[in-house]
Amino acid sequence: MRSIIRTLCKRPIITVFITYVFALILLDTFGYFSYEKQSYLYKLIDNNATVSIEGRILSVPQLLKDGKRFVIKTNIINGRAVSEKIIVNSPSGYSVTYGDIINVEGKLKKPFSSAFPLLFDYQKYLARSGIYVVLDISSLEYIDSKPNIIKKFAFAFRQDIIKKFDDYFKRPYSDVLKSLIIGDKSTLSRDIKNSFSDSGIMHILVVSGLHVGFISIIVLFILKLTGLSLKKVSLLSIPFIFFYCFATGANPPALRSAIMFSCVIFSLSLGREPLIYNSLALSALIILIFQPQQLFTASFQMSYSATIGVVCFYKNVLGLFRNVKGKILRFFCGVLSVTISAQLILIPVCMHYFGKISIISFVTNIIVTPLTGIILYLGIIFYILTFIFHNAAALCSFILSLLLKFVLSVTIFLGNIKFAVVLIPKPSVIQLLLFFLFMFCIGYFENKKKFIFSGIILISSFLYFIFPAVHEKNKVFFNVYKGNSITALQIKNNSANAFILYNKSKYYDRYYIDSFKQFMAFSGIKKADITAVGFDEEKIYSDLINFNISTIEPAGAKTLDFHLNDYLIRVDTSAKKLYIDDIEFSFKDKTSFYYNKKKKVFK
Repeated sequence: MRSIIRTLCKRPIITVFITYVFALILLDTFGYFSYEKQSYLYKLIDNNATVSIEGRILSVPQLLKDGKRFVIKTNIINGRAVSEKIIVNSPSGYSVTYGDIINVEGKLKKPFSSAFPLLFDYQKYLARSGIYVVLDISSLEYIDSKPNIIKKFAFAFRQDIIKKFDDYFKRPYSDVLKSLIIGDKSTLSRDIKNSFSDSGIMHILVVSGLHVGFISIIVLFILKLTGLSLKKVSLLSIPFIFFYCFATGANPPALRSAIMFSCVIFSLSLGREPLIYNSLALSALIILIFQPQQLFTASFQMSYSATIGVVCFYKNVLGLFRNVKGKILRFFCGVLSVTISAQLILIPVCMHYFGKISIISFVTNIIVTPLTGIILYLGIIFYILTFIFHNAAALCSFILSLLLKFVLSVTIFLGNIKFAVVLIPKPSVIQLLLFFLFMFCIGYFENKKKFIFSGIILISSFLYFIFPAVHEKNKVFFNVYKGNSITALQIKNNSANAFILYNKSKYYDRYYIDSFKQFMAFSGIKKADITAVGFDEEKIYSDLINFNISTIEPAGAKTLDFHLNDYLIRVDTSAKKLYIDDIEFSFKDKTSFYYNKKKKVFK
């Protein structure tokens, strides 16, 4: 323990970062980042009144089927000075662009939120980026245009790249190329996205450390040809890295990587050894100072988890291939070592957020990752050639198309293998923490301390699993998941589960049913008795074919009986009441509660 304290004292940046992270976690725990406290506009949603907002457009408007969508930074709301980011949905008739100052009127609404826990929550995702409301506008008035010149040029540069790719490449190659080079996934089909995700290489379609690393290498190489010193070359490369970051839309992964690489490069320019842990902590600290809620996002955690994994384990993993001979084989062993090192830390985080593991990701990364760099460099060369020699650009696009066809073929083939992806229950945050503490104890401590501290973590993990089973033995838990037209009531005791799916309208919400199935998978619920009320028999049976649907009741059904372990539970769906041991409880306004059999009370 003393050695840990000494290390932290020697690394003040790391110490400040850890302290700041703990402070953010405490603030989040006590509700500081709640919607009501962070957003003035969120409080106006329930009024259902038209609001007048003046603000500046921060993003390039995205074309939708029925209009446009963009982000604005407010200046004035109903005559009051308020600075806040919001998403605006606009009819296609209005002509707006980045940097425009506009006055809009419309009604506010909450972003879409999933009815079930453990699933991706769009509302929470936006909140972590500082966006709490969506505005559907009824009128728009142009006032002025005051764009940031650098960002405007970068966005224009991005749009020109997109146009060139669309002109020279057929779909889906143009779609993949746009995603791979500038992170534009707007035209990418869902099937291709799923294939990349199931193959474990979705990260190459998000501009992040991999892409910024490739760009840094080529910028440093070109600038070094000018004959400048390493110090000057390093400093001059930083603006180019950030320009590429802005050209890709300045998404958080790209921005994180740009800041991190800049920290390392700046250390090189000062003639100091770039301590990677300091650089990581400094880059994360800079980001979290300006955007503190990024700490709680999947992309932030995955970016740094992968980087830390490579830093910590790469040398040891590469050492396993020390007897391999031949430059080509050693190159692929190096790629495999990077992949394995990153996955050691990344896999648990992916399990927590996505509830699945890509079994063939190691194979796919070995094949595709080296090609990513080649495609990125050829893409840059192609773009330059479009201004100089069109025939050469066409030849370059042909070569790129062949490479993209190969990448797509490999990705789709491997992604469609039956056992390519394994769905698993999502581990909790505490389980992740215990895992990382165990890994830390194994890697940091030596001799007796390693076994003592690792043993404490293992015992804590065992108690964490045992305690709920003992503590909740005599309790029946009820959870209500409300959708637009369907409501699910979960009844749980120990490992036994029963569900009522109640459809209160003739509309069949297939998205809700798909979310229900995903919730079951993420929760690790493989067996459950399901009673469906108000559903078409053919539809519900076909959608829930792998679950035990005990009964299907007509929409007018009122009272339903359940036998869960040794409990007899009666549910009155019309009055929204429960009866256990002849004790009545109304659950109309509660989403989670339990019944204590010993005390015979609801809580």
